[in-house]
Amino acid sequence: MIKRVLLAAVLAWAGAMSVSGCVVRERTVARPGGCPGGVWIEGHRGYHGEWYRGYWRCPGRAWR
Repeated sequence: MIKRVLLAAVLAWAGAMSVSGCVVRERTVARPGGCPGGVWIEGHRGYHGEWYRGYWRCPGRAWR
């Protein structure tokens, strides 16, 4: 009886883990003028949970 319950729990957990995951959305972002070699930084959460929207990082510029 306990083995069946444990097996059912493991199978349910495995099923839930197989369908969950992160969603990646691709989109085209226009490159800004005057930023040769720029790199697009996706939106992300900082160390304390604050949200930073996506931005271009340009070589030679101090910030964004």
